[in-house]
Amino acid sequence: MASTSSGALRRDFTSAGLAILTAATLAACSTQETRPAPEPLLIVPAPIAFDGHVAGRATDLVFVLVKDANPAIPGIGLLTGERLMVGLPKVFQRNSASPLREDADFNLVLTRGWPQAAVRQKGQYRIVYDAKFNSIGVQALVDVRPEGPNAPGIKVIHLRGNTFLNLDLGDHPVRVSLLGADGREKRAWQGTVRIEFDAPSARLAPTNFHLAPGTNSDFQQSGLGKDSPHWLGLLLWGAAGSPMNNVGVAPRDLSRHPRYTGGLLVQDTNGDGRLDISQDKVVGGIIGAAPAGAKGQSATSPVKADGKPLLSGQVLRHEKYPGGGKPNPGLLAVRFHTGDTRGLY
Repeated sequence: MASTSSGALRRDFTSAGLAILTAATLAACSTQETRPAPEPLLIVPAPIAFDGHVAGRATDLVFVLVKDANPAIPGIGLLTGERLMVGLPKVFQRNSASPLREDADFNLVLTRGWPQAAVRQKGQYRIVYDAKFNSIGVQALVDVRPEGPNAPGIKVIHLRGNTFLNLDLGDHPVRVSLLGADGREKRAWQGTVRIEFDAPSARLAPTNFHLAPGTNSDFQQSGLGKDSPHWLGLLLWGAAGSPMNNVGVAPRDLSRHPRYTGGLLVQDTNGDGRLDISQDKVVGGIIGAAPAGAKGQSATSPVKADGKPLLSGQVLRHEKYPGGGKPNPGLLAVRFHTGDTRGLY
């Protein structure tokens, strides 16, 4: 290393002098902090908001650290004093109208990889904000291990609470850093977030608000030819972010809608509580996937006591959530029935 910084070594250097020079150079190199190579970071709009990725609106985004939501795949943990920080460019402006609540998950929440599966904040981590670097995140108050109630660990960071504002559209770089208690970066993720000019005309996103907190309607296990233990859930939005109600799942019609192999999303427009694609409005559909050769699988709307389908906006939000025990606007429940072949549907 000495020859690199000062040219060829002189032949009259004594062995002792060379040893001292080498040791000094190595010591200098050891003080230079090397940042870890970043892992891929997926950044997407939050599933509970319509316009959290739109310019001029409040920021509502999720940062996916572990892309595989399968609960059998472990997430990450934090040791006491470690911080997990989201570094935002200046186009995300701190919103002074939204207070930073370090002892609650109002501004930011860690989740375990599926909707409404928070890693408990109280007693485990506090929210921190560094104005100098425009970064927000958490600091562990205790070891937050990816086991027990925290299993399978941290997979997603959800930034919410009107904490930031999206000032400008375009693609913007974001780095998430796992910092040791000494402040050194131990692990990093790098990605790009796209801020759009306007909100989409319609949107859907997975949800578990109809189930008890922490329940995972993804990755369910069921016997052959059986209904899955839990209904699947989707939040539907229409124009201007309004909840899309009175939508249910009707049988597929491959002649008119060949893309939707698993069924049609149909809105009851005549108010009779039934789904008829010749009279009602087709607003979307389901693209099914199943093991090769499987037969008998289906996705349908649950049926009410009167024999009519349970439509979006009629599904109850679970009582343990704020506003629970009442119909959740835009929430669509889907009953899935497995086929005759083992595998992933």
